[in-house]
Amino acid sequence: MATPVAHGDAVSHCRALVVGYHRDIDSGRATAGIGAFADDAEFEAHGQVFRGRSEILDFLRVREANAGRHTVHVLANETATPLAAGPHGDRVELQAMVLLHVRQPDGAYVLDRVLVTEHQFSCSDEKWQITRRTSRPLHPTV
Repeated sequence: MATPVAHGDAVSHCRALVVGYHRDIDSGRATAGIGAFADDAEFEAHGQVFRGRSEILDFLRVREANAGRHTVHVLANETATPLAAGPHGDRVELQAMVLLHVRQPDGAYVLDRVLVTEHQFSCSDEKWQITRRTSRPLHPTV
C-alpha cells in the first residue's frame, strides 16, 4: 500500500536523499550527490544503466562538467511504500514525478520534460542509501 511521503521517519530520510542529490545537480556540484548511493546501487538515466558507485560517479562527473546546463528538478506526486526487509535491512520505495526545468539563454526556466522516477532505498547500520533509481519520460517520444 502506498503512503503519503509526509509519514514516517524512514521516508523523510529517503526523500531528503533524493532532494539532496537533485539539489547538488542543480547547483553545479553533481558529484557531491554520490553519497546518496549504496556501493552496489543501480542508476538508470537516459536509457542507460550505471552499476556501482564508480559508474554512477562517472555519470555525475559528465553532468557536472556540463557547466552551461542549468537545471531545476521539482518533485511532485510522491508516494512511498515500505518494502519487505532485505539482507541489508529495512527498505523503502519512493515514486515521484520529476519536473525537469532547463534555463534558457534569456534566463527563464522552461519545463523540458516530466520523468517518472522510482528510488529504492535500503537501511544498513542506521544509514539510508539509494540502491536503485530508474527514470523514464512520462510520455516517451516515438
